[in-house]
Amino acid sequence: MIKRIFKYLANLKLAILILLLIAVVISIGSFIEQNKEIQFYQNTYLIQIFSIPFWKIIIFLGFNNIYSTWWFLILLMLFGVSLACCTILQQLPTLKFSRRYYFYKQKNQYNKLTFAINSSKVFPTHLSYNLINKQYSLFQQSNTFYAYKGLISRIGPIIVHISIICILLGSTLGSLNGFNSQEIIPKTEVFHIQNIIRNGIFSSIPQKTFRINDFWSIYTSNGFIKQFYTDISLLNGQGLETQRKTISVNNPLLLKDLIIYQTDWGILGLRLKSNSKNNPLIIYQIPISKTNTLNKKIWISALPRINNNLKRFIILIRDNRGQVTLYNSEGKFIKNINIGDNLGNENIKESNLKFTDIISSTGIQIKSDPGIKLIYFGFFFNH
Repeated sequence: MIKRIFKYLANLKLAILILLLIAVVISIGSFIEQNKEIQFYQNTYLIQIFSIPFWKIIIFLGFNNIYSTWWFLILLMLFGVSLACCTILQQLPTLKFSRRYYFYKQKNQYNKLTFAINSSKVFPTHLSYNLINKQYSLFQQSNTFYAYKGLISRIGPIIVHISIICILLGSTLGSLNGFNSQEIIPKTEVFHIQNIIRNGIFSSIPQKTFRINDFWSIYTSNGFIKQFYTDISLLNGQGLETQRKTISVNNPLLLKDLIIYQTDWGILGLRLKSNSKNNPLIIYQIPISKTNTLNKKIWISALPRINNNLKRFIILIRDNRGQVTLYNSEGKFIKNINIGDNLGNENIKESNLKFTDIISSTGIQIKSDPGIKLIYFGFFFNH
């Protein structure tokens, strides 16, 4: 019974059918956004099918997280088992049969072949020369020859099957045991892995401690961001640094079981200092709001009212290079100021406010994928 099931799974048509189903599912996953909040699907997919909101169908079928659903993993498993059965029951026996030498010496042996034989007298040396010249592998036993070519074509499908099976196993292992976390951390802050956006059924979140030592950006002459960097440290249980690296886009920090990527950046607020003669030193941390315009990030905030006579002023920040732009409440430009400058003018000179820092943050993606080595091995084995 089991042998019959394995023979059925080794069917080429079945493997192609499963592969087509996987391709259809992957295409659905490319159209429907993955790993979003439920509210996103409620606001995006408002149409109804048979009086059922489409977003409910997406959630019920798992189309919001296709690559981790049980039925997609079953499809991958069936495809892998089908390839394994095909390799063991068909490809390996065919390879073994092809490597045997069959020296036919009787006339009735040739009569069993599926093609006609025209016998003619040839010289052995002339025959062997022509076979070798046509890229045949030649074996000779007395006056009998055995020649073959194309053995590599028997090995090729086996290599392809093994590589695909490794990729499938790696993808399944990563889906079941891996996780993905996205953290937005201000510089100089210590953090743990908390904001999990995707995790497998059997995944375990490591209790590691990190510190963002610094964050900075490099800009082009046109004012566009060219690259951003994060100086990050791994800390032990006593708070001591055990590993440190400056990461950037496409240059992650590789740990034993984690990969830490630089993904994004942002600005959380401003620091201002007031040190007038009549008032003690006061440090203000002003929150800001982000908006996007013309594919650029812009942050907007307002100065605090130091006294009742102080008018409200608007601060606009275009990047984290240490410069902000000051506007009045009517939107009229006042001036640009840098870190360390006073905000003083005819309206706010008595407040003696000084711009001391931009509180920037870095976007860190922490990923664990136990199956990535199998996937790389599968691609390497295939090449």
